[in-house]
Amino acid sequence: MQREITHNLQTYRFETVEDGITGYVEYEPYIGGIDITHTIVPKAIGGRGIAADLVKEALEYAGVNGLKVIPTCSYVRVYLERYKDQYGHLEEKSESKFPQIEGVSGHSCGVNKPKKD
Repeated sequence: MQREITHNLQTYRFETVEDGITGYVEYEPYIGGIDITHTIVPKAIGGRGIAADLVKEALEYAGVNGLKVIPTCSYVRVYLERYKDQYGHLEEKSESKFPQIEGVSGHSCGVNKPKKD
């Protein structure tokens, strides 16, 4: 079954709806590329390959349009590493605007480091 994914240019998101719940990949455009900042798939629809399909769609869009990709989202970083042969040429080698959080991996895309009291 092919999943329907739409590109919402107003909100800079690739979106899909399953069981009435929206999952999406969000990005920020910049001259010559897109910075993919978040991959959001609520738990209720998780485990179905939705995140991978959304990221693939975003990367395909970048490739077709000659855009580079900054993988701020950690899921996108892992996806690019896993499919380096297919999508590695799209990665922009620059620093993410979000700092890395020590000891955190996985779903930590685009989060700011917690403030200390």
